[in-house]
Amino acid sequence: MRKSVIVTLLAVSAFGAKAELIQHTDQIAEVKFTGSSYELGKHVGAVAKNQILDAIKRFDSTLDVMLPGLSISKLSTSFKEKNVYGKLQKASPDAAAYIEGLAESLDKDPDLLLAVGMSDEAILESQRNGGMGFLQTEKAGHDPKAPAKCTVMGVSDGKGKAWGQANFDYMGINYKGLIVLNHTDIDGKTRVIQTWAGLIPYGGVSKGGQAMLMNTMADEGTARQNANSDILSETATPSYYLSWDAYNAESYRDVIDMYKAYPEYTAFFTYTVVDANRKIMNIENNYGGDVSYSISNKQAHANHSIFHSKDFVNHEFAAHSLDRQKAAERFIQSATVNTTKAETQSFAETKPLWKGRGELMGTVTSTRFEVDKKKVDMYIKTDAEHPEVHIKNY
Repeated sequence: MRKSVIVTLLAVSAFGAKAELIQHTDQIAEVKFTGSSYELGKHVGAVAKNQILDAIKRFDSTLDVMLPGLSISKLSTSFKEKNVYGKLQKASPDAAAYIEGLAESLDKDPDLLLAVGMSDEAILESQRNGGMGFLQTEKAGHDPKAPAKCTVMGVSDGKGKAWGQANFDYMGINYKGLIVLNHTDIDGKTRVIQTWAGLIPYGGVSKGGQAMLMNTMADEGTARQNANSDILSETATPSYYLSWDAYNAESYRDVIDMYKAYPEYTAFFTYTVVDANRKIMNIENNYGGDVSYSISNKQAHANHSIFHSKDFVNHEFAAHSLDRQKAAERFIQSATVNTTKAETQSFAETKPLWKGRGELMGTVTSTRFEVDKKKVDMYIKTDAEHPEVHIKNY
C-alpha cells in the first residue's frame, strides 16, 4: 500500500475528552487524545477494538509456534496467580488506569492484556523452556527463527538540537496493528507512545520533550535464567511500569528515580533518552538490582548491557549485539547534530543493524527523531510498500 490513507475522526468521548483518530496507513494509526489515562484506554479500546482483538489472536498463535503449548490463556493464568495487575496498580496507578479502561472496552481481563503487553516475559518463558527466544543463532542468509535486532542511537549538541534513530525489531505479527498514542493529560502535558495494538509500548516522546528510544537486554534475562531465578517472582515489579511510566518523565532525574523506585523487575529495559538541551542519557536495569546510566553527547545501545560485561556475550549473542553496538558507536563518532535524516535512516538499513522482514521475526519500524528544544518530530518507516509516517508532540 504505497499511497498513504488518512482518515480523521474528530469526536468527544462520554467523558468530554477530545479525541482524534488518524489512520496514516493500513499499518499505522495515531490516536490523538486529551483526557485521563483511564479515558485514553477506554477510547483506544473503542476505536481499535477489532484491530486489537485480532492482534491478540495472532499473538496467541505465535506463542504456540515459539513453544508448543504456550498460550495467552496459560500466561494470563500465571499473571493472575502472581497478581501482576494488582502489583502494577501499586507501582503505577497511571499504567493500571490505562489497562483498566482498555480492558473494560475490550471486555478482557487486565491480566490477559498484560500477558500480551509484557511480551518480553513470554519470550523469556519460551527461551527458558527450550523454545524460541532471544538467543537463536543467526545463520548465513535469512533465518526466520533468528532473534530481532534492536539498535538505537542519538546525538545532541546540548544547545537545543538533537536527533535519534531507533530500529524496533520484533515478531512478524507486529508488522501491522501499530497504534501511536499522542496523549495530552488533564494537566495539559503531552506524551507520545509508539505501541503495537495499544498494548506493547516501544518508544516515543516523554512529557518533558525527550525522545525515548527503548530497547530490551537479552543478556540480563539470560543471566537470570542461568541463575534459575523466576521471571514473575513474588518480589518483582511488573515491567509494564518501566515501559509506560518513562513517558511521564519530564527530566533525567524522573527517569532515574523511576528505575530506582523498585529493586527488581520482571524484564530488563534500556532507554536512550535524547534531550536537545542536555547530553544524552543511556540507562538500564540489570539482573541483581543495579540501575546503570551514563550521560554523553553521543550514545548508542544494542541488546546487551554496556555497563556490565558477561562471559556468555560473544559476537554471536543476540543477533550480533556486540557488532551492532560497535557499528552504531562508530557511526555516531563521526556524526553531528546536522547529520541528516536520510543519512541515519540509510545507516539503520545496513548490516549488521538491519534485519529486514521475515515471516516470524523482523524489523517493524525504523524511526528518526528530530528534537528542536522541546519539540519532537518522529518519522516512522516500515517497509518499501508504505510511506513514511510523520508524528509530532506539538
